[in-house]
Order: sequence, then structure tokens, then C-alpha cells
Amino acid sequence: MTELRADHWRSDEELRASEAKFAGILAIAADAIITIDDMHRIIHFNRGAEEIFGYAADEAIGQSLSILLPQRFRGTHDAQIRAFGESGETARRMGHRRAVAGRRKNGDEFPAEASISKLDLPTRERIYTVVLRDVTERKWIEDADRFLTDSGTRLSQSLQREAVLDAIGDLALPMLGDACVIDVVEDGTMRRVARAVDPERHRLMTRLAAEFPRTWDSPSPVVDVLRRGRPELIEGIDDDWLSRTEEYAEAIALWQEVSARSLYIVPLVVGDRTIASLTLVDAKSGARFTPEMRTLAQRFALAAALALENARLYAAAKRATSARDEVLAVVSHDLRNPISAIAMCARILREAPPTDLAERDRMLTAITEATVWMQGMIRDLLDVSAIEAGGLSVDRQPAALGSIIATAVDMVRGEVEQRSIRLSVDIPMDLRGVNADANRIVQVITNLLGNAIKFTDAGGTVVVRALNEPTSVVVSVVDSGIGIEPEALARIFDRFWQARPTPRRGSGLGLAIARGIVEAHGGRIWVESEVGRGSVFSFSLPTL
Repeated sequence: MTELRADHWRSDEELRASEAKFAGILAIAADAIITIDDMHRIIHFNRGAEEIFGYAADEAIGQSLSILLPQRFRGTHDAQIRAFGESGETARRMGHRRAVAGRRKNGDEFPAEASISKLDLPTRERIYTVVLRDVTERKWIEDADRFLTDSGTRLSQSLQREAVLDAIGDLALPMLGDACVIDVVEDGTMRRVARAVDPERHRLMTRLAAEFPRTWDSPSPVVDVLRRGRPELIEGIDDDWLSRTEEYAEAIALWQEVSARSLYIVPLVVGDRTIASLTLVDAKSGARFTPEMRTLAQRFALAAALALENARLYAAAKRATSARDEVLAVVSHDLRNPISAIAMCARILREAPPTDLAERDRMLTAITEATVWMQGMIRDLLDVSAIEAGGLSVDRQPAALGSIIATAVDMVRGEVEQRSIRLSVDIPMDLRGVNADANRIVQVITNLLGNAIKFTDAGGTVVVRALNEPTSVVVSVVDSGIGIEPEALARIFDRFWQARPTPRRGSGLGLAIARGIVEAHGGRIWVESEVGRGSVFSFSLPTL
């Protein structure tokens, strides 16, 4: 009898030890382990469940399981448990056909994997145990990989710059933000493209991009990101921050309507060049840009930068092909005339030289003029090629602009007199000096004068003017010629382009070269014209 009592005592101890061991395992499990009774009331809630759902065990026990479910699933969940209880299965994986979602104490939903088992107790009670795993992190990784794969596919579908910009804006939302702004560096300036998920915010963002462009002097952090090539996170956006980073009260008001809580600005970098930036806007939680989200945004920016660079290279290749065709046209057509003239004169001088000295001098003069003509066209072709490659040679030194203008005017005075055109110069006595390549600026002014003379009839006027501006000097060539049609003004500085077909002795590159020289000096060139009333070609140069 004593031995039986001892065996029974040992069995009880082993059972209690086993139960304690099992309870300890349940308590430390990272997954949520929840037991409910036949009325679906929670009777066990382990530590993993506390961490996943945010409820303490004493808060959850006794409550209906439905408190852990999103509202939309509560009506069907009880029926599903009853159907499982009546089936012959002892365990079932939940969500194998559709996703399972949990609801935390704070109302947040999360994706989950879950299994359920049932157990009939000797007391004829039935209990159910649910093992649930929060798969938020895993689903985030899957969604992020899918997003990057889909983004790469979409971004590679076009080599047109506008289509690529549209794709970047469309893809960034809503995965990376509630709204976004793309600032693209184009020819030293910034162009803005904006997007937003909801229509009203999209309208506001579009206005911000269109009406308030960034400049390199703007206080916006976008400028810092473009200059440094490093991303920047801005949290806790408020009116004080907006007043420091926006120059215009209207822009501040628009940002306030957007309700931005935080921003993440990521550069789009190719090699050592920052070609654009992507500003992502969080208008909801203010805590969207976690380290994982920032890493994803940077990976997306790499793909976006590559797509933009491919579009740029494609456009450059098209321009190069077009330039090649245009050069071939010049070589095959425009150079044919002087070559033919030289060949004809040389053949006559060799085979049947004129006995008249004046006729012989005329042919030699024709050969010389044709040679100068060809040299000028070749020089122009070399100049425009250098401009296209960004390697135009400019030797900038302090110079008196008045003497530069005088030199250019003297060079065209003979042609002006032959065409009976009145040429005058109007410059102030206190015209400031410039830091410029004098020979190149003479080239610009003579190109503009030659263009004015060509389209001004006999008896007309051409005036060269100059005036001082706060930080620059502006030179203008004003003519009383036939003028330029409005639709032609946008293309007037394009290579080989003419507003109207005209017989010409030249390469058709004069205005394109003039623009390249002026821009290489840090200035700009523009035209104003009215058909029948003449044209004004102007350019600016920074002063000393």
C-alpha cells in the first residue's frame, strides 16, 4: 500500500511538472496562443498574445474572441468555428484560401497566419485553441519585393522622358507616400512634377508644383538634397517649419491644406550626379517613414534614376542622329556650291586661262571667297559640336563691352552699306565691364547683326543697344525687318532651323552658336518680334 501511494505521488508530481513545463512553453512562445470555451470566450491568453494584440491577459480573459477580429469578420467567424466543431477534423489551418487579419487593442489591423484545434474534456466541455502568428514583417517584405519588381517593369516600358516621370509619380503612390513631388534638374534649372492619391490633395500638389517652382536659392531642403545627393527625413512638420522653408504665403497655405505630417526626400543619383529628387509626403500618421520604408524608397529611387538617365541618353542619341543627318545635309548641299565654284574656276585657269587680267583676278577672288565661306561653315560645325558636348572653349577675362560692340559693328559695316541699311549704336557712357571672351562675344554680335541685315530691306534700320542691369549688361540688336511669326519664336535658336526658306550663304547655325556662347558665359539670350514690325534679339552677360 505504501508503494502504491508512493507511485501515485510520483505520478502526480510528474504530471504537475509536465503541466508546468507546458505552461512555461506557452507563456514564452512568440506566437499568440489563445484558448476559448464553447461560448467563444477567452480562457487562456499567453504572453505572445499580449505582445501581438496589445491586451493584458486579465483584460482579454472572459471577453469574446471577436474583440481580436476586425469588425467585418465578426459576423462570420463564430459560424466558422461552429462548423469546425461539428466536423470530424481535430485541427484546421485558417486562412489557406484567404488572408486572416487580426485587430490590435489600438484598432490597427495586421495580417496573420492561424491554426485552430479542438479538445473535448472529460466534463463534456469543448475548448478551442488558436495559434496565431503576426506576419506583418514577412508580408511587408513580400509586398516590397513585388513593388520593386513591378516598378522595374513599368519604368522600363518607355524611353520617353515624360512617360518615365509619369511612371515614377504613379508608382510611388500609395506604397511610399500619400503624395509626392519630383524635382528634375534640367539645364541647370529645376522642373517639378507632383502627384497625390486623393483628387483634392492631387489638385493642391499640382498647384504647388506649377505655381511655386524651386530655384537654387530656395530655402527648401529639396535644394540641399539635390546638392549633397543624400536623403533627408523631416518629421513634425508645422507652421514654423513651413515659414522657414517656403518663400510665398500662398505656398504655405497650400501645404497646410495638404496636411503633410512628415516628408522623406530621396535623391535620384546616377554615378556622381544627382539628376532629380523624390519628395514623399506622409499626410496621415506622421510615422510612415520607418527605416524599412526609407530603404525601400532609396531602392526605388535607384531604379527611377536609371530610367530617367536612360531616357536622357535616348534623347541625346536621337539628337546626335539628327545632328549627324543635318551635318550630312550641310556637307552634301551647302558645301557643294563653294566646292563647285572652286573646281570650275580652277579648271578654267588650268585649261583656258583668261587673257584679261581683270577676269583672271575675278576668278581668283571667287576661289578665295569660296574658301572663306567653307572655312566659316566648318568652324560653325565645330563650334556647334563643342556646344552639344558641353566643351565650348571660352577664355573669360575682364573686358570693355563698348569696344567689343564697336569691333562687331565694323565687321558688318561694308555689308550694311551695300544693302543701303542704316546702322547705329546706342550705348551709355557708363556701360559696365564684363568678364568675357571678347572674340566669342564679337562672334555673337556679328551673328545677330548678320541675321538682322539679312531680313531687313533697303532703307531699313538696325540698332545695337546696351544697358546696365543690376547684375548684368543687356545687349540688343533691333531691326525694322519683316519680323518672325509667333509659332517660330520657340525654335528660332535651334540648329539648322529657319523661320522661312531663304537663299543663304552660311551653315544655318549662327543663332544656335550665339545661344551656346552666351550660356557658356552664364548669360541668357532671347528674342521678341512682331510680323511686319521687326525683331529685337537680346542677350545678357554678368558684370564684373
